[in-house]
Amino acid sequence: MIFKNKRGLITFLLLIACVLSGIILAATPPYQSSTVKSSAELDSLIYLSFGDANFLNNQIRTYNIPIDTIFNRKVYRVQVPPYFSKTDFHINLHRRMTAAGFDTPSRVVFPDRDMNIFLTYEGTVVRTIRLLTSDIPIPEESNGD
Repeated sequence: MIFKNKRGLITFLLLIACVLSGIILAATPPYQSSTVKSSAELDSLIYLSFGDANFLNNQIRTYNIPIDTIFNRKVYRVQVPPYFSKTDFHINLHRRMTAAGFDTPSRVVFPDRDMNIFLTYEGTVVRTIRLLTSDIPIPEESNGD
């Protein structure tokens, strides 16, 4: 046997593990988070999430709330049917926005079953998405047929 005692074997295995860890660390590219450079890019990410959830254009309304003389917060008001999973939408939105450096705390309004999702950046709310439960059927968009 090449190793006379267990101590030598353990030392050799630890050396191999350290060398492999160093190789993996050196070969791994540095982490690069995607950053949003404009409000238009942020709105585009939000609309991608709306598209993933199959929202129709007639379900989405937007308006601005003036916060001060230089900042308006955009609010998205989305009518969703009672069977729509707001939690699943929030999870998917959170994954997309976390990669871009945003937090997505939310608040559920009872008994209305509505959800308000706040997109925050460095503690400042920059967008609000209000998912409003609608008992009225949402009409399908026509494609011009």
